[in-house]
Amino acid sequence: MANFQGAAVINQPDKNVPFTRVIEHKHFETYNKELQEKQKTVVNKEFSEEWDETKEGYYPVNDEKNNNLYKQYKELAEKEKNAIFRGRLAEYRYYDMKDIIENVFKVWGY
Repeated sequence: MANFQGAAVINQPDKNVPFTRVIEHKHFETYNKELQEKQKTVVNKEFSEEWDETKEGYYPVNDEKNNNLYKQYKELAEKEKNAIFRGRLAEYRYYDMKDIIENVFKVWGY
């Protein structure tokens, strides 16, 4: 088919759906019109799985080494006067995106 879902990514938060999100790659970039008009597309379903040491780490592993490294970065960040560090990477924890935005607005006084 030419168009599976009309968007690059659609998340699937339903606990009864076995995959995390559906990705239709042609929507990530503004491809030329010829590609958009093709009657085929590429779709992936992304499945979550538990991490263990045999797999590549895509998310922070909260062990002693990494937590100590985070503390060092946090100390450096606190010395910066004209920057606000918030979110998953800056705070070394998982956030839903809405929580990150709310947190930044609070810091800015909105």
